[in-house]
Amino acid sequence: MPSKPRTGISAVGLGLALALALSACSSSLPTGLSARMDSPGAQLDRAEALRLVNQLRASRGAPPLVEDAGLHQQAQTLANQYASTGNQPAKPASASVMHLSAGYANFAETFSGWRSDDNVTRSLADPSLTRFGLAASFADSSTYGVHWVLLMVGPNGAVAPVTQ
Repeated sequence: MPSKPRTGISAVGLGLALALALSACSSSLPTGLSARMDSPGAQLDRAEALRLVNQLRASRGAPPLVEDAGLHQQAQTLANQYASTGNQPAKPASASVMHLSAGYANFAETFSGWRSDDNVTRSLADPSLTRFGLAASFADSSTYGVHWVLLMVGPNGAVAPVTQ
């Protein structure tokens, strides 16, 4: 089942904690993390998202992930399927880890939702993983609007194309 957006005081607390963790000197989130993906043509700042994931990894002693264009493409195909059907896609055999979410308008909210799950946090910080692919897809007709897919693989993971 997709992660649902959090409301009320818990969302405020999570947002405040995220903002404080991102920058002790800045009073606002970087644009790449707060950019809304709930409109056609929105552009995801994958580099800024990766920076945030790598901050988490560094805090847990894990080496940084690197972007992988093939994983980004694969994640985008899965996110598009997820948004158009409303059904969670299956994890590709070539991916070591896949995380899904739906309903969050920006990456900061999505990441905060993932961080609230200890199992997801552990996998995000898994030192055996080396590469990262991320995508978001918006479907106005969907109950959740924005659908997110994060894929990660280790050094020997092959990236196979996903067909629609």
